[in-house]
Amino acid sequence: MKKFARGIVKARVPILIAAIILLFPAMIGYMNTRINYDILTYLPENIDTMKGQDILKEKFGSGAFAM
Repeated sequence: MKKFARGIVKARVPILIAAIILLFPAMIGYMNTRINYDILTYLPENIDTMKGQDILKEKFGSGAFAM
């Protein structure tokens, strides 16, 4: 275990450079990923949950926002 730890300490500069290089594609992926929090958009229209959603929209002007 000590040899492994010493190897990491000796290679700290290449490890840091590799981490910084890998940070750029990670940032690009993060910026280009769209997140949809409304899971009701994935449900079929004919189930009870969606029927209740439609009733909420009719009666109160806005439906439930499910997360």
